[in-house]
Amino acid sequence: MSVIEFEDVDFTYLTQADGPAVENFSLTVEQGEFVGIAGPSDAGKTTVCRLIHSYIPNFFDGELSGQVTVDGNEITDTEIGEMAETVGLLFENPFDQLTGASTTVFEEVAFGLENAGVPRTTLIDRVYDTLETVGIGHLAGRNPNQLSGGQSQRLALAAVLALEPDILVLDEPTSQLDPEGTEEILDLIAAAEEEYTVVLVSQDIERIAPHLDRLVVLEDGQVRHDDDPKQVLTIDGIERLVSVPDVVRIGRRLSVDPPAVPLTIDAAVETLEGRIENSGTATTTVGTDGATGIDPPTSDGAAGTDNTNSSTELELSSVTYRYDENITALDELSLALKQGCICVIGQNGAGKSTFAKHLNGLLEPTAGSVRVRGTDTTERTVAELARTVGLNFQNPDNQLFHDTVAAELAYGPRNLGYEEDRTEQLIETTIDQMGLEPVRDANPYDIGLARRKQVAVASVVAMDTPVIVLDEPTAGQDPRGIDLLGDLVDELVASGVLVIVVTHDMTFVRDHADRAIALGQGRRLLDGPPTAVFGDHETLAETDVAPPAVTRIANDLGIPETVLTVDELFEYVD
Repeated sequence: MSVIEFEDVDFTYLTQADGPAVENFSLTVEQGEFVGIAGPSDAGKTTVCRLIHSYIPNFFDGELSGQVTVDGNEITDTEIGEMAETVGLLFENPFDQLTGASTTVFEEVAFGLENAGVPRTTLIDRVYDTLETVGIGHLAGRNPNQLSGGQSQRLALAAVLALEPDILVLDEPTSQLDPEGTEEILDLIAAAEEEYTVVLVSQDIERIAPHLDRLVVLEDGQVRHDDDPKQVLTIDGIERLVSVPDVVRIGRRLSVDPPAVPLTIDAAVETLEGRIENSGTATTTVGTDGATGIDPPTSDGAAGTDNTNSSTELELSSVTYRYDENITALDELSLALKQGCICVIGQNGAGKSTFAKHLNGLLEPTAGSVRVRGTDTTERTVAELARTVGLNFQNPDNQLFHDTVAAELAYGPRNLGYEEDRTEQLIETTIDQMGLEPVRDANPYDIGLARRKQVAVASVVAMDTPVIVLDEPTAGQDPRGIDLLGDLVDELVASGVLVIVVTHDMTFVRDHADRAIALGQGRRLLDGPPTAVFGDHETLAETDVAPPAVTRIANDLGIPETVLTVDELFEYVD
C-alpha cells in the first residue's frame, strides 16, 4: 500500500529566482519501505522532505502544483501539527531542530510529548527509553548547549522517535556522527523498519546502501534513477551524481554482475577471497614523515618539536578544558602543529570542536597553555588572534550574517584592515576556488545547507590567514563539493598555509591529510601519517573511528601492508 505519493509536483520557492526546486516530480513510497534519496546539492532532496511533512506549503512560501498525498491526506489540506501525528521529520541541520529553551536533554525530548498531551508517567518512561535507544541515555541531565554536533544529532533524532510517528523522514541524519555512531543509528532504523516507513536523505552512500530497499537519485529537481541500490550504483556515469562506495568499485572492477555487487565489507571480502596474493610487494603512495615534513611522535606521544622553532604555528601544552566539574572535554592535551594538512578525528564528544575553539582563543584552557606563533592565547584578544588563525564553525548558521555571499566574504578581510584592492582580489579568488559565482549575490539563507557550509569556509579562507581550521567541512557535501574542498585544502597547503581539519570523513583524511591525530576522551590516542594511524586497528577502535572500507577489507584478507585505495588493493589481486 502506498503511503507517500507525489504526482507531477512542481515547487518554486518565493526566494528562488533560478527555477523550481522540484519539477515534474513523481514518486511513490510503499508502507514499510526503507527508501534512500541521494543526489547533488540543490537537487531537491530537502524540498521533498518538507513536502512530505507539509512544511510546504504551510511554512515555506512558493508556487506549488501537482499533488502530494501522505497516508491518504493531501498536504494542501493538512496543517503541520496534524501531519506531525503521522510523520516525524528530522531536519538537515540538527541545531535548527532543538528548541533552545530546554535546560536538559531530558526536557528537550519531553517537549514534543508534553505538547502532544502524553501522560506524565508514560512521558518519563518514553523519554528515557528513547534516549537509551539512540545511545545518549547518559546525557539526560546535560545542557543541550554543551553537546557535540553528533550528540546534538542523536538528541534531535530522539525527539522525533519519542513521538512514535508512522513515517520517518530523515534529512542527513548521520552527517554529524562518527562512523560507529552512524552504523548504530542506521542499524537502529533498519531494525525498526517494520514499525516505520523510512525516507532517508544522505550523501553517505557507503553506509546507507546496505540497508535500503530502494535508492532514488535526484538531479535538477527530478528523479533520475530509482531502483535497487546495486542496480543504481553500477550505472555508467553514476559517479557524477553520488559517491560510489569502494566496495562497489571493487565489484565493478572484477566485472561482477550488478545483482552480486558487494555493498558491505564482508561481501567484498567474500568476493575477493581466493584471489589475493600475499606477496607483500605492494607499496603505498602516501608520503612518509620525511616527505611531508611532519615530525614523528616522540616517545611520550607529543609531536617532536623545538619550542623555539618559529615554524611551529600552534602549540598546546598540557591543555585541560572543563565545561564544568563533571565534563572534561580536553585532558592534558599536548600538540605541536607546524605545517601541511592535519586532520583531527575521533568519536563524538572526543573534544575535537573544543580543541578547535582553543586555537583562536574562543576558549581558554582550564589548565595548560595554547600558544599561537609563540604567544599565549590568553595574552591576545580573539580579534588579534584572527589575523593568524581563521576558524570555520561546524554549524555555518553560527557564522553567516550578511545579506549576500559576496558581502559575507568581504567582511573578514575588511575587518582585518586589508587594502580594498587586496580584499577584492581575495573575494574573487575564493569565489572561484569554491565555485560560488552562481550564488555570489544570493542571500546565504536562501541557499541550501551544503552551499552555506561552502560559503562559511570561503569566508574564512578569504581572510588569508597563515592557519585555517575547518570543523566538519565535508558533512552533507555531494561529490563535487568534497572535491572542491579537497582541491582548496591542497592548494592552501601548497602555498604554505597550515590547514587543520576536524572531520569524520576518513576518505578525506586518506586523500588529503599529511598527519592524522585521533582523539579519545580529550586525549591524543594516535598521531602520525594516515598509513600509520589507519594501520593501528586496535587503538583506532578505541576512538569509534573506522579506517576507510578498503583498508578494512585488506586487513580482513590478511594483506600485510596498510592499504588505502582500491588501486593499492588490486596490486594484491590475482
